[in-house]
Amino acid sequence: MRSLGAGAACAALLVLATIAARHASPAEVSPVVPKGNWNAVWIASVAAAFAAYAIGVAIAWRMRPVLNAAVVLAIIVQCAPLAAPLLLSKDAYLYWAEARLVTVHHASPYRKTPADFPSDPATPRTSEEWRGQPAPYGPTWEVLALAPAGAVGASARHAVTGYKLLSVLGVLVTLGIVAFATRNAAAVALLGWNPLLALHFAGGGHNDGWLVALLCLGVIARQRARGGAAWALASAFKPVGLILLPLDLAASRLRRSGRFWIGLVATGAAVLVSSSTVWGTGWIRSSLVGVHGASPLGGVHLLVAAGLRHRYAVAIGGVAFAVVYGALLVSAWRNGRARLSLAASALCLTTSLLRPWYILWPLGLAAVEEDGPAAAVAIALTGYLLFGDAVRF
Repeated sequence: MRSLGAGAACAALLVLATIAARHASPAEVSPVVPKGNWNAVWIASVAAAFAAYAIGVAIAWRMRPVLNAAVVLAIIVQCAPLAAPLLLSKDAYLYWAEARLVTVHHASPYRKTPADFPSDPATPRTSEEWRGQPAPYGPTWEVLALAPAGAVGASARHAVTGYKLLSVLGVLVTLGIVAFATRNAAAVALLGWNPLLALHFAGGGHNDGWLVALLCLGVIARQRARGGAAWALASAFKPVGLILLPLDLAASRLRRSGRFWIGLVATGAAVLVSSSTVWGTGWIRSSLVGVHGASPLGGVHLLVAAGLRHRYAVAIGGVAFAVVYGALLVSAWRNGRARLSLAASALCLTTSLLRPWYILWPLGLAAVEEDGPAAAVAIALTGYLLFGDAVRF
């Protein structure tokens, strides 16, 4: 019961943080700074929500609460920021702009950019760094992102609502996969009670929920066609799927059913042919490279801040990840455990570009793998990303 009490406290604090966020203008920037005393409410509620989350998960890992209650609390936590304005990022406008290139301007998002259509209502709302860039995501997301754009028309307010709903739905689908596969309330709490996820998905409208849903489906359906299809679609979303797949294969020593390999190859071929036919081959580079750049949260930036030249910092980050990945690959082959969450955390910590919402990668995978040490790493990384991005002390 104590863990459920902590989960309920987290939910109540997220509601309070949502109320405080409504007094911020603008709110789609990082950090959020509400006006007047509401800033203190925002900081206190976010900090207390993280504390309640960490305590609740720690207790739940030792004393498993009722699964249904954990799921209900997770849904409340993850949905609460739907009532907030767009929070901490303008990426929802980028998704809208990219989708309108297809639905309105009948152009390829890999050949044209939002800047090519300056009179489109989505263009001025898109962050300047992305206006002149082609789509940084693979076709799995670009197709999925068409649904809200087709429904909301030219309304920016409705676009924000549409992409926030699509975003939180991806998190809830991931949560459902975890609950169904593990029947473990602690795993549900690890994923669903996390305040950072709530603020960046129901609040910020990011797309990684659907990526992690595909990764988790690939993990639980290792011998089925849908497992292979899920890995192919995840790899055509962001390169994370392509990076993690060898670990998952090594855990079974490549012993997969024919159905798995058919699902993987057939889906991959279908994506390759259809996307290249409709949008050209530019999507291949986007899927392999993904979103690139630098952020003040990434390990490479911290090395640069410590005095290293950027290229040396990038090299050190790459070597560090390669060492960790190699060790995990050998361990997976020997012990039959992929430890995908630890690999995802290592990727987050050694990359140049670390966004707070990337925490969903190791969190979702730790939950579906029921990996306690990986869960502890992901919770610590949550605290670092939450307090390094969302609040200004």
